[in-house]
Amino acid sequence: MIRPDDEVYRVDAVWLGPQGMTLPWSARYSAYGIWLTLFVTVLLVEAVLPMSISIPPVWEVVLTILATYALTGVIDHERPLASVVHLVRIEMRTPRARKAGRPVRVSATQIRSRSHHAAAS
Repeated sequence: MIRPDDEVYRVDAVWLGPQGMTLPWSARYSAYGIWLTLFVTVLLVEAVLPMSISIPPVWEVVLTILATYALTGVIDHERPLASVVHLVRIEMRTPRARKAGRPVRVSATQIRSRSHHAAAS
């Protein structure tokens, strides 16, 4: 793991819960915001699509926790969320070199087969 040289960045802004009653997990402040944004987005997508939302929304919570964990693994103080979004947008727009060759299309009517008869003895 690469650690920053500046002491200011060595301290993660982590909320451990109320004083005297710490949470069983440690997460940065930004992770809570990312989780809430993803959770609301998942619920809105489910509301728009003909899907049923269970109460309590267990799968939605689990899905957003996993997505938050993945995102916070990429996002840190040296690579903020805005730069990751910008990077993804540029990667999507970048022209790619064409692959050599051309696609081959074959239909079943163009394939000939020999009939194979067994010799009766």
